[in-house]
Amino acid sequence: MATKTATKAPYHHGNLETALVDAAITLVRKYGPDQLSLRAVSAEIGVSPSASYHHFRDKEALVTAISNVLFDRLATMQERAIAKIKGNGATASIKKFEEMGSAYFAWATSEPNLYRLMFGGYCEIIMEEHDSKAWNLLREGLDELMAHGVIDKSARKGGEVIVWSAVHGASSLAIEGLMSPSEFPMVLKSIQRSLGINHND
Repeated sequence: MATKTATKAPYHHGNLETALVDAAITLVRKYGPDQLSLRAVSAEIGVSPSASYHHFRDKEALVTAISNVLFDRLATMQERAIAKIKGNGATASIKKFEEMGSAYFAWATSEPNLYRLMFGGYCEIIMEEHDSKAWNLLREGLDELMAHGVIDKSARKGGEVIVWSAVHGASSLAIEGLMSPSEFPMVLKSIQRSLGINHND
């Protein structure tokens, strides 16, 4: 990892915990998750490692904090995509579902190193137990599809796992250059067929 230049202004004020998380995200984005350390993050904003340890007992605690921020950013991107869809009927619920998946894919492929940090074994997250807005948006989207009769109760059961694993897998393949991003719409259609959503196209 590149060393901190002597001209970088030291950190003087504000919320140190937030500054450390922001600096860590910047470093991971540039160099990948393998290079992340509390010492490197401290150097990035010009504070001593001992000051950082007052807020994060170890690297794992820092990674957890970063992941929470990143999940919120992902959810915000999905919320914005969903908000563009007007209406409350069956057709709108399908379109929102599609936009949610597309936003996830777009976020993942635009932030590959951050995505690797979240899902590459650097932090332990069980999605069913993780109280993230992104997971809750998926749950709500599936509930809406069922409420409008787009999917039945049997398809709804365990739907989160089916959808997330497929979208996540496609995102990972695209990030590693093993799948063309142009194939993602086909993945979305396949997910919908597995849930019993029929298309005339």
